[in-house]
Amino acid sequence: MNLLVVNHHGALGRLIGQLASQTGWVVKIANRVPDFRKMISEEKIDLLVCDATPAQEVQESVTRLEFIQTLRDAKVATPVFLFEEEGVEITLDPELTQKLGGITVFRKPVGLADMRKALAKVADSLAGSGSKSDRQGELDL
Repeated sequence: MNLLVVNHHGALGRLIGQLASQTGWVVKIANRVPDFRKMISEEKIDLLVCDATPAQEVQESVTRLEFIQTLRDAKVATPVFLFEEEGVEITLDPELTQKLGGITVFRKPVGLADMRKALAKVADSLAGSGSKSDRQGELDL
């Protein structure tokens, strides 16, 4: 199982990577959205984890949801974990998030138990479906 972390802050990506690798995930890190695009086009990714902030989205000239929309348009239904800062108004459009499907939003700070549970749920789903990350809307996280 391959997990790709798009990580601008380092610490969260390393933590998620450590948790995931303890349970059999192969963890890859992309530091910017362009790296993310390249990696997702070159490798089979079973779970995407993105910690980009709205300010970084402006810098990258693409929002997380816009990029996920391009994946969904290409029939890539890989589940996605997104993170929002505590105390900051949710910047994700809830209707678009639901429409795109397969997105789980975590509010920071994220509890380790919650992250382990979410990783296990995706792993269990992949094991039960033969790693069919190309089927949209299968995960109810």
